[in-house]
Amino acid sequence: MQRVAWLFPLLFALAFAGAAEDWLAKSEAYLKAAPWEALIEGKVRTPTGERTSIKMRVRTLPKAKIIRIEFLAPDSVADNFVVITPEKVMNYLFLTNQVIVYPRKRARIEGLGLSLSELGTFDELGRRAGLHWRLLGKERGVVRLVGVPGDPERAGFSRVELELKENPPLPRRYRVLDLEGDPVVDLVWRKFERVSLKKAALLAYPPDAEVIEK
Repeated sequence: MQRVAWLFPLLFALAFAGAAEDWLAKSEAYLKAAPWEALIEGKVRTPTGERTSIKMRVRTLPKAKIIRIEFLAPDSVADNFVVITPEKVMNYLFLTNQVIVYPRKRARIEGLGLSLSELGTFDELGRRAGLHWRLLGKERGVVRLVGVPGDPERAGFSRVELELKENPPLPRRYRVLDLEGDPVVDLVWRKFERVSLKKAALLAYPPDAEVIEK
């Protein structure tokens, strides 16, 4: 009996890992099923180390893999927006009327120093950081998951915490913690709805804007 006692915690851990992957797959499938719009708010840490409140409207066209993030707050980024495509990221800066274009691999958001591309779906973050997901539990219709990168130093963060609603399996809260365990991103989904979206509308920016390729 002693020879196989170690199997029980291992099998328990594997079962919870499998359950976590199942919930992620359900959420991914739901988010990718049709175009949608969400209102998301919370706090992020800026490149200067300050924690600031943020509010944004996210629109996505899953089949085209296009995400548009329109910033409503704080004032420093209000009226800016970001368009994320499979090839590039376009940052529109309202004050200068410029569109700063980055290759997708070097995606960032001007003024925040973040990518936030995982707000459309969460599978890219998992692949990029080699996350190992675990199911922490379920309570009052909310599923709690945690993802730990295989190499935290290389990933630049210690873990991702994700809360999903059970039905439908929508994101409820999304947190990224740094290597010291302090939150870099802490966002709550306030609203979600299916909408009709056109690719041209998601990619649009003012015709007189200056385009700068990085």
